[in-house]
Amino acid sequence: MTRAAAAGMLMLAPIISAAPTEESLSLSVEEGFVKINLDGQEVELLLDSAYPFLSVLDGEWYEKEFGEGACMERRTGCYFCPTDDPCEFKDYKKLPTGVFADNSTIVSEIRWGSLSLNNRTISKFPFRVSRYAVRRNDPLRPWGHFGISMVPPDSKTFRRWPGDESLLDSLMRHRIIGRPTYTLLSKAQQLLPLNYISGELTLGDAIGYPRSEYKIIKFFHSPYHHRAYAKTWVSSVKLFDTNENLLTKQRFLYTYPRSFMASIDTGTNTISLPYPHLHDDIVRVIRRGMKRDGYDDRQIAAMRIRFEDDDDFLYVRKEVFDYLPVLGLQLEDGSKSISIKIHPKHYTWDAGSGVLALLLIYRPDSCALGTQFFRAYSVHVDYTTHKIALFEN
Repeated sequence: MTRAAAAGMLMLAPIISAAPTEESLSLSVEEGFVKINLDGQEVELLLDSAYPFLSVLDGEWYEKEFGEGACMERRTGCYFCPTDDPCEFKDYKKLPTGVFADNSTIVSEIRWGSLSLNNRTISKFPFRVSRYAVRRNDPLRPWGHFGISMVPPDSKTFRRWPGDESLLDSLMRHRIIGRPTYTLLSKAQQLLPLNYISGELTLGDAIGYPRSEYKIIKFFHSPYHHRAYAKTWVSSVKLFDTNENLLTKQRFLYTYPRSFMASIDTGTNTISLPYPHLHDDIVRVIRRGMKRDGYDDRQIAAMRIRFEDDDDFLYVRKEVFDYLPVLGLQLEDGSKSISIKIHPKHYTWDAGSGVLALLLIYRPDSCALGTQFFRAYSVHVDYTTHKIALFEN
């Protein structure tokens, strides 16, 4: 996939803003990254709502992997341990590990230092210095993480380390925030190279708006993660036109469960769903619309672009943007379920040369509502009440 140059105006999402309290903290998010200062070193970290810790990358390891001076580039997440207290990583098997959705694995040393966030400084703050033990085959280099989930219990997929404390819990213990919550207010944006989001993150805030202005869903209680991560049930996936008319019937009910669990994840720059033929359905919708408007078979066939080395994404010509469907998701089941809509402006990405990439991918067992979801909705998560509030942008 080619990278498009960043372009377009950034506009604040309308209607809502966070409701900060005395014990809250607001931070800017630029193209998915939060800027911090750790022991006098400025570091940019990926905002990750499905990871619990503050994790920087070991600068010495990073420059051995990617060359001397590599840490000078933006958003590397590099941190250099003090010369009188170096990071040693003597035995990976005895160190905390973290496994991400793409199966990349980091090993970490737990340390304490001086953390500055938005002109507020905290001494003896816990953080992790990490190296990648397993990394996906990807041209993008790894980065550090600003995690805003809770710490899950011990399970087959997560090993809890003695004294583990989430970033939010550490901020509460230091009385920087008063409650384990966050609100992410996203900005409307176009053509960001990594397809991450920009906006404002407020930690420790409360909702200060009439109930009619937002939709509420509850966390799904996972047998492995409990409610450490913001996860929800998706009970149906359908395609609509811009007038909310249904374009396709729901499919695959006998092949896949009617409902599936999905993470609400700022660290994922796609929407991944367990439907292998979703791209075919979208192509069918485009063809139907083009045929209705008088395009011939040759023109219709030329609207789809295929790349031999990339089957994850559906690529189409920019000219067919107006024929793309609205993705409709029903969250939760029964009387408390809510409908959300992800419009083409939220799930498309300019891949250059007049081509759009549709960032809706097939994943049978690792479903996530990533940055496209946060473009469509600003999100408030409360780990005390285990509720998620959605504000349409």
